[in-house]
Amino acid sequence: MINRKLLFIITHPRGVFFVLNKIRLVSFFGLLVIALLGLDNSVVSFNSNNTIYLEEELNLLWKEQDPAGKEIFVARMNQRLPEWVNLFKEAASQTDQHWTLLAAISYQESHWNPKAISKTGVRGLMMLTQKTAKEVGITKRTDPKQSVMGGSIYFQSLLERLPESIPRQDKLWMAIAAYNLGFSYLKEARKKTLNANGNANSWTEICNTLILMAKEEDDPSMTIRINEAVDYVQNIQLYYRTLSVIKRNSSI
Repeated sequence: MINRKLLFIITHPRGVFFVLNKIRLVSFFGLLVIALLGLDNSVVSFNSNNTIYLEEELNLLWKEQDPAGKEIFVARMNQRLPEWVNLFKEAASQTDQHWTLLAAISYQESHWNPKAISKTGVRGLMMLTQKTAKEVGITKRTDPKQSVMGGSIYFQSLLERLPESIPRQDKLWMAIAAYNLGFSYLKEARKKTLNANGNANSWTEICNTLILMAKEEDDPSMTIRINEAVDYVQNIQLYYRTLSVIKRNSSI
């Protein structure tokens, strides 16, 4: 399972902390920049020096989470993404997302392979189930345009089901978790967090609750599913931030 050491970054009046199984000390400025990047549907602007520093921080994240993954990600970004980038931009323009976030979700789902199919039968760039495809009006899940549009509509619907009181960045991560795990589990996690006098509007606290739910599950397969959903969000955060940095000065 992917290392969760760098799963969450939260700000506090006294500094920036990782909410993890153990705390890793890193520079305040570096963490603050990473916390700011990718946590909303806008892309933060930095000068060239800050961008170089940010790339160093991203290298640290890749080293911690997926040491062998960055080279593969960059290669597929150069080889596969250009063919689909306009689809992500078109879908983003019709929803309330940044195209790099949709692209990050798609990479996690299919590695930008429109013919991808999982052992459970989900298919396409956004790996939609038959039920979800029907709900969003998709007739052919392996059609790239239909898949990206359908996935973005479904993701937007998950966002809209969450209360407006949830901060934007927390809502994004919750919706992404629901995209993978299902809205009912996210709803249950929010309920359990509230019952424990926690903050159900905080993704950090919801994620901690999901991890506890996984430990309490009697069904081993559900334990795996919940833990995978936590890692799923972590991966997409990394892909989103990486795309935002690499593509900042690109023509794409």
